[in-house]
Order: sequence, then C-alpha cells, then structure tokens
Amino acid sequence: MNSFASIMRGKVWLLILFSLVLAFQPASSQVKSKEAQEPKRFSDKLFYGGTLGLMVGDITRIDVLPIAGIWVIPQWSVGVGGRYGYYSQRGRLLAGGSQVYRSHIWGASGFTQILPIVNLSEVTPIKVNGGIIFHGEYETLYIDQKMIDPFITTEKGKNWIHLYLAGVGYRQIVGRRAAVNILFLWDFSKSNYSPYTTTPILRVNVTF
Repeated sequence: MNSFASIMRGKVWLLILFSLVLAFQPASSQVKSKEAQEPKRFSDKLFYGGTLGLMVGDITRIDVLPIAGIWVIPQWSVGVGGRYGYYSQRGRLLAGGSQVYRSHIWGASGFTQILPIVNLSEVTPIKVNGGIIFHGEYETLYIDQKMIDPFITTEKGKNWIHLYLAGVGYRQIVGRRAAVNILFLWDFSKSNYSPYTTTPILRVNVTF
C-alpha cells in the first residue's frame, strides 16, 4: 500500500492515553449515570464536540472533525459532522519525479448512535463510569483520488466519494455533559478511493 495507507495505521495514542486516565478516575469524581442519561431541559439533549488529529514529519497530516447532535431519547442520538483534512508528503514520486505533494479533504456526515449499556458498573463488577456504543454513519468526502492512487490517469483526480461506516465503541462519561468516545469502525462502501485503507478505523472524540 502507499504511504498514505501507512499513516492511517497510526494510533491516536495521546487521545487514548487521555481517555484511559479519565476512565480510571476515583469514583467520587464521576457523575452518576442516571444524571447523565435523564436530561431535564431541551439544551441538555444537545451535544457538540469532535476530533483533532496531527502528524508532522515527512508526512504531515492535520484533521479536524467537528460534530453536533441531539439525544432523541436518553440512549439514542442523531447528529451531523464536518471534516477538513490537510495532507502533505515530501519526496513523493509524481509525474516521474520527486515532488512535495499537498492535498485537502472536505466532507460532511450524518450519524446515529445507540447506547445499549450506558454504564457498565451497573451490570458488571467493572467499576468504570462508561458504556457501549453502536455507531452508524454516512460520510461524503471531496478528495483528490491521487492521494490514494498516485498513478491515476484522469486529468481531474478530485471527486466526491460516498462512504458507509458502522461499528462499536466505548463511551466514558467525564462530567455532567462531557464524554470521551473511542470508536472502532468498518467501511462498508468498498470504494477504491476511500481514505480508510485499514480496518478497523480508530476514531477518538470528545463531546460536551
């Protein structure tokens, strides 16, 4: 696979470390799950947040994925998201020579989440203030297909692609409104130009 595929294998280790630290906070600092899942006002049903990613070196990558949504009922939410990505690679072979390759990704998404188990500590001996997530998502991206296939022959490599993602994850409650979500997603679209070149896709985000 190309070098773009290799960076997709990288783990968001700082966010994971942050999530693990939060997951093992003392019980006195955790919020009771009933308070988290019983919003009393309409504003309590709304949430926002997202993901920030950064890689610097011969390959530089910046990702910004904001999201916003609503808890329709305490254990089911729907939402929308956006995406901006910057990609740069030094010394990439293009048109028979070594050049600096730069590209951008723009996109939007719609998603839904179900929490069959809001708090594992209520159904298992595990003392953590978090639960299981099922996630489904439609994502459309405006992408330079040469990012995936540098040998593409079409004059206009940029195009919209449509992706269908689904998976499972863990939601760690860290405040009355805040949560850290660790998701493992699979791409079911089978697009030849999907930027998700390895599975499962690891995504870590924070919501408020």
